[in-house]
This record gives sequence, structure tokens and C-alpha cells, in this order.
Amino acid sequence: MKKMIRFKAGSGILNLIRDEGLKSERVRVFTGPAGGPKWFVSVGFDKALIRSEFLQKSSSERVLLTGASAGAWRCLAMACKDPMSAYEKLRIAYSRNVFTAQDNPSTVSAKLRSNVETFINDQDLPHILNHPKFDLAIHVVKSKNLATSSNIKVEGLALILSAILNLINSKYIGLFYDKSIFYTGNHAPEFASHDFDGLAFRINNQNIKEVALATGSLPYFIKGVSNIRGAHEGVYRDGGLINYQLNEDYHPKDGLTLFFHYQERITPGWFDKKLYWKKAAGKNLERVLQIFPSETFVKMLPDRKIPDRTDFVTFVNDPEERIRRWDKVCQLSELIAEDFMESVESGQIRDRVEPLFP
Repeated sequence: MKKMIRFKAGSGILNLIRDEGLKSERVRVFTGPAGGPKWFVSVGFDKALIRSEFLQKSSSERVLLTGASAGAWRCLAMACKDPMSAYEKLRIAYSRNVFTAQDNPSTVSAKLRSNVETFINDQDLPHILNHPKFDLAIHVVKSKNLATSSNIKVEGLALILSAILNLINSKYIGLFYDKSIFYTGNHAPEFASHDFDGLAFRINNQNIKEVALATGSLPYFIKGVSNIRGAHEGVYRDGGLINYQLNEDYHPKDGLTLFFHYQERITPGWFDKKLYWKKAAGKNLERVLQIFPSETFVKMLPDRKIPDRTDFVTFVNDPEERIRRWDKVCQLSELIAEDFMESVESGQIRDRVEPLFP
């Protein structure tokens, strides 16, 4: 079978994987990157985890599911009462979104709210909040100063200034956005007590859908979520602005962080996307097992391309073709699932894993 994925392990777990392979009981954290429709290459992988209950088997300890935007939605679906059904509802709802030139931040927000309502129902709420195995940490940001404005031009200015200041030092993004998480469980996750420098709030029945909407509400393009219940007063937005792909040390102790990514490069923040010299901090990667599509797999996709937000523009007059292509990507992603499960179950991962460098 052709190799559909590659495996890379941080220095803290590379020898562990080479010695014993990937054992489910080693997984302490599962994290998903932001990135819009790129997450469709993850569909097969995620469904394989759900079908096999791979994450539920991982030791007597609880497993943290964490991410921002689409990565957070994947985690929320996995924590639902019927995770396979919720995940498929999310996939269908997201892929069938149609946007036109007449849309504005408010109408886009309304469509995303509908997506959230579609895959998280009222029966899921107590299950997510009291999951027998999973805790959640959803990344968002709390807007500050100019970024709190509802005027789209002022929002745009805040984004431009953030991008410029990020060139100097990413910490200056804090002038406009406070790093924040919303979490389930009895206490904030361990990483939030280690140099987190952000806000932490509990998820509850009243705010969970607002949090789900906020984590995907990119400034300028989507309306922010105001005054989330149980949190500080203010406007909350897409957590990917700061935690775009992997920008935290999740402290998985003697275990590891499982990270399925849509590409090899790991970009810290949203403003770093085109700053190719900016890389994830080495300390954040020491206990990370990164899995991502191989070049062989990408060549099989429509136009040999992983889906992204530009598809909404490319196929604005032919959304049916866009949906057909995205469905094809999801279908092909089952090959990724097969390669992953075979590599883990056979132990081949021990020979295939490569070093992960920052």
C-alpha cells in the first residue's frame, strides 16, 4: 500500500515511538489546527479514531481535546453523545455553506451559528460537559482596544496593525487580543497554569454554543460573539489568531500529544501564515506526534490541492462543484485512515516515524 501519511515525533517521544510504536494509552492530548476547509483531509482519520475508540482507550487518565476554529469543532463533535453522527452533521453543514457577494459579517455569523446548532443538540450538552473520558479546551481570543469595534473598517485596521506588530514580536498581538480558553472539567487544564498568560473560563450549558461560534469567528469576515455567559464582558473571536496550528506546550507528562495536521509546516499564529521563517517553538513540540498527508495523497486530490477558503471564491458561481470536490476529498481521506490504523496495529510506525524539528 502506498504511504498516505507521514509521522514525525518530537525529541521527547521519538525514541518511545521507535521502541514501542503508538500505544493508545500514551495519548494524553488530541489537538486540531485551525485552517478553514483544510480540515476535510482529516475526516477519515477522525472517523477512524471514533470507530475504534482509540482515544477512549488511552490509559486510565482523561484525554484533553483541544483546538481552535475547525480544530475545535472536530473536538466538540468527538465529545458528543453520538460522535459519528455529530461529526458527519458537522461535515455536511460546513461543506454545504454557500456565500455570495451579498454576505456580510452578520450573515456569515448566522450561517456558522446554524452549523453549530446542526451538530450539537441539546442532548449532547450534558454528555460533553460530563464526558466519561474527555475534557475540552477551546481556544478563543477576547478582543481589546480597536479590535472591539463593530465597525468593519476599524476591525480591519486592528488586523493590519496586529500583522505589522507581529513582524516585530508576536507578543504585541496582545494589544488587541487576549489569549483565552474555555474548558470543561473540574479545573483548567494543566497547560493553562504554565506560562499561559491568558484567560480561562468554564464551559457550561448556557455558553457552549456561543463558545463554539466564537472560536470560528474570524475578525473582519465574521461577527464576533459578545458577552459570553460565565466569562468577562467583551467580544470573543477566533482562537486561531494566536493558536493557529500548535502554539502551546500541552504538558502531556509521560504521554504525548496526538496532532493530525493538513501539512508538514506548523504555523504558530494566524498572522504567521506567510512568514515562513516563523516556526512553532521547540518546547511545544517535544512530546508531539504529528501526522500529516504525504505528497502521494495530495496528488490524488482534485487539482492536487488541499481544500481552502479560496474555494468559496473560485466556485462562487458553481457551489455544487465545490461541494463535489470537497466530498471527494473526504472520501479519499479514508485512505489516510487505513494507512494510520495499519501502521499502528502492525507496528510499522516504529520504522516510519521521523524526527520533528521546530
